[in-house]
Amino acid sequence: MQKPAKTREELEAAIRLEMEDICELPTDIAISVVPSQDTWKVAIMTDGQLDVGRAEMIETIADRLRTEFDLKS
Repeated sequence: MQKPAKTREELEAAIRLEMEDICELPTDIAISVVPSQDTWKVAIMTDGQLDVGRAEMIETIADRLRTEFDLKS
């Protein structure tokens, strides 16, 4: 069964929204959804030191969303 597709921007916004429900998302973190083979992955960039706990939460949210949504071309 084919999953519904969302744009990169929609997926990024969904990840940010869930993160804001869990904790405060620092302004120095950028989240980007990028195509990866036949699916997508999340890239996390920061100006400072990456908070491993927050990065793991973002990855967990992305893993779940990846099972629900494809990336719209």
